[in-house]
Amino acid sequence: MQITEDIDRLLDLGYNIATEGNFYTLFDMILDSCVKFTNADGGTLYIAAEGKLKHLLDINRTLDSDNKKSSIEADKMDAADDDRDIFTYCYRHPEDMLNIPDIYSDDRFDINSIKQFDKKHSYLTQSVLVAPILEPGQDVLGVMMLYNCMDVGRNIIPFDTDYERMVQSLTAQMANTLTNMILIQDQEELLGSFVECMTTAIDARTPYNGKHTKHVARYCEEITDHINALHTRGDIDVFISPNDQEQLHMAAMLHDIGKMITPREVLNKATRLGEGYSDLKNKLEKIRLKMKIDMLENKMQIELWQEEDQLLEKFLEQLDTFNTAGFLTDEQIAFIDKMAEKKFEDFDGSVIHYLTENENRALHIRKGTLTDEERETVQRHVIYTAQMLSKINFYGKYDKVMDIAANHHEYIDGSGYPRGLKDEQLDLLTRLITVCDIFDSLTADDRPYKKKMTLDQALEVLAEMVDEGKLDAGIVRIVSDYMRKNFDKLISEMKEEEMREKEIEEIAFGNIQSDGARMEEQEKASGVRAGEPAALIYGQDAGMRPNERPLNGMN
Repeated sequence: MQITEDIDRLLDLGYNIATEGNFYTLFDMILDSCVKFTNADGGTLYIAAEGKLKHLLDINRTLDSDNKKSSIEADKMDAADDDRDIFTYCYRHPEDMLNIPDIYSDDRFDINSIKQFDKKHSYLTQSVLVAPILEPGQDVLGVMMLYNCMDVGRNIIPFDTDYERMVQSLTAQMANTLTNMILIQDQEELLGSFVECMTTAIDARTPYNGKHTKHVARYCEEITDHINALHTRGDIDVFISPNDQEQLHMAAMLHDIGKMITPREVLNKATRLGEGYSDLKNKLEKIRLKMKIDMLENKMQIELWQEEDQLLEKFLEQLDTFNTAGFLTDEQIAFIDKMAEKKFEDFDGSVIHYLTENENRALHIRKGTLTDEERETVQRHVIYTAQMLSKINFYGKYDKVMDIAANHHEYIDGSGYPRGLKDEQLDLLTRLITVCDIFDSLTADDRPYKKKMTLDQALEVLAEMVDEGKLDAGIVRIVSDYMRKNFDKLISEMKEEEMREKEIEEIAFGNIQSDGARMEEQEKASGVRAGEPAALIYGQDAGMRPNERPLNGMN
């Protein structure tokens, strides 16, 4: 045996085993290497799953076969459940490594499956070496059988006892690497489940965009796959690595986590007056009644009463429009100004202003539903996102997640927030999530304060934002091309997924009414709409002129 050459091969193999990150490749590598190092003609590998051994791989040099069975096929090839099966015996008795010179002469095991294989392929299985794959804690991860050790003349001979130690060493290295891989996978799954948990909590706080986070994540996934397909065809130079795709997905799932801290009364404010709508309406009706009483008691001239009553009636007729419209005209603002100057003095000398300072300020919101102070409160959600994510140890693999999530409202011309970052400070992944975030806000069908935009309208807004220097032209072009071909299909698929998730939740938790459902019932009863802030929409209300289209969004 050429020791130096074998040691070199073992060192190379040891390094490859220690650094491999793919489960299937690792199994394939160890089986192939053990076959070669022991001069075996073939080998079979079973892995342990759910308390059973499942057939995974076969190698046979004579038959020139390398059958790498899929997991579906492997599921159909479980080892037997009793110790008469040679694989099951080794699985249950890992202390025994079986080195059998002639398997046909050993009556301890039922070898019908081996006989069937031999008969089918006109082959003879003779010497076998069956070894458990043990993790550091001595749990059995799998079982490997090597068969038909060959001499230099290709004659079948028993496996040398030195091969037992070699196989034991190689499988131990593989088991150690596999254990580490499983540990890393468990950590990633834990992080992934945490992200899913946070996503559920985020969207539950604002019932009118409960699908937003997952939609943005799905759009990011679709667009990155499309970019890589364009790269493969040679159409573009950009390629997004699997790790970058994973980071973008995680960032998309967490990009609104800061809304966990944003006050719900602001986050879910769908109208200018919010919960104050009913109070204002009742106050104005009360003033009308008091004036009428004063008129009937001759404390107020009929002409003055008629003038004031008509004014209040007209204002009340338009109050819902003032409260909910996506955009208020100069004429409407002037009417609100006029009412803000009015007041009623009661018989006891108390003064009731038609509009309080807060009511007047709310009704003077030209676009959307939030005052400047409320808008700043909502915009701080990205700061909260950065603060919250900074507490999570995003190690090397996820080192971009926090920045991508925290910068999804930055524009390349520096007009975004919270930091006003510019072109060279925003990487491709951040630019991409920004576009997908805006696109979903434009096309969402669950916002009570605005009608859903058509695909063409949404893409027109994105194009205008490119012209204004806010968005990356290349990304918007790619998103537009892809969505024109696939948007309807995507929406249909996401709706089906949401229905399945809802069915699963109902089975698991019962038909529990959510906060969103309760709010919807309350809205129907009161006639007052609630929901996410309309001041933050990307898009236009029906009939809005193009130059009145609000472009700054918060979703």
